[in-house]
Amino acid sequence: MYKHIKTLTSLRGIAALVVVVHHFSYYALPKTGSTISAYSDFFKNGYLWVDFFFILSGFIMTHVYIEDFYLKVSLDKYRSYLFSRFARIYPLHIFILSLFVGLEIVKTLLLNTSAFTGKFNLTALFANIFLLQAFDLSCPPLLWCYTYWNEPAWSVSVEFVIYCAFPFLLLFLLRNSPKNDLMIYSCTLLSILLLITFTRGNLDSIVGIPSIARCGLECILGITTYKVYHRGNYKKYFNLNLLAIIAITWIFLIMHYYWHYFRNLHDWLILPAFSLLILGVSVNNNSVISKVLNSRSMLYLGTISYSIYMVHWFLQELLKLLWLENFHDVFGKGFTAHQSLTSLGVFLMIVLLAASFTYRFVEVPMRTYLKSTILGK
Repeated sequence: MYKHIKTLTSLRGIAALVVVVHHFSYYALPKTGSTISAYSDFFKNGYLWVDFFFILSGFIMTHVYIEDFYLKVSLDKYRSYLFSRFARIYPLHIFILSLFVGLEIVKTLLLNTSAFTGKFNLTALFANIFLLQAFDLSCPPLLWCYTYWNEPAWSVSVEFVIYCAFPFLLLFLLRNSPKNDLMIYSCTLLSILLLITFTRGNLDSIVGIPSIARCGLECILGITTYKVYHRGNYKKYFNLNLLAIIAITWIFLIMHYYWHYFRNLHDWLILPAFSLLILGVSVNNNSVISKVLNSRSMLYLGTISYSIYMVHWFLQELLKLLWLENFHDVFGKGFTAHQSLTSLGVFLMIVLLAASFTYRFVEVPMRTYLKSTILGK
């Protein structure tokens, strides 16, 4: 039985909130983004925390499944593992997707506006239902496409692909020596830099099939990071509190500045810092950082992080539609800077409330039902 690493749960909640602020401030109400960016580009670079999710996912899944797939990948364990991952991500995904379908129906029946068009077309809908939205082969070169009804759910599609391959990655990587791990980590980092450079020049634009490589390579970073954690040797040479402070400072400096040139290098440089952050906080101690991350509010934020991540884009779309119908103008067009920031605060509260609801009444019950029905757990 694996030991739950609570501090990493809290980090997942922080990452989800950063992504929400990024999406609201630079997509739903850009005036908010302009106001925030006058002080710092931290949230403008918020998309990078999706890459933190991918690294953390590799770390956590290794922690959970290291005993199951260390020696071999048996059919029974592989089937149980894969269905467990499916039950974790799919029910909420399909629930949010159904809300988007309902919104399109409302457009047709009540608002008399165009529906099921653009990225909300029926072909894309079926791709989303079957978690295949990252495989739209009709996309232009490098598969740059918008087949995502629920925009953040692109990562759900690519993660499930990596889930399928993960036990075999684990079987291969767990047997390597520390020296080989360093080489694999370095080669993986170099591969990500090449991926960024020869696709769209930044991590934010890597969608479609290249995003599978993005997710898979960062998952490998997470696996090799976990092996360092599992051995525990690094604790002899590094003060964990100092390591966490170095990682946080490193991340903040990268996030604070938005490099218009060398974007590929900018985005790439944050990835090792994410690994260091995970290592630095994964062992509980009496530091201020650990105490904050282990607080009840932070742990709850992490617990509902998947719901936060999945529900917020629908709320944005609903808000923009309702605003347009009631005020016949683009949401927030005439807002002052103060009103824009206030809107962000209100929106975050709505997202947290909605995420609490979906976590309690959709995510957990459906996951429990599926596992008890199919796996008997």
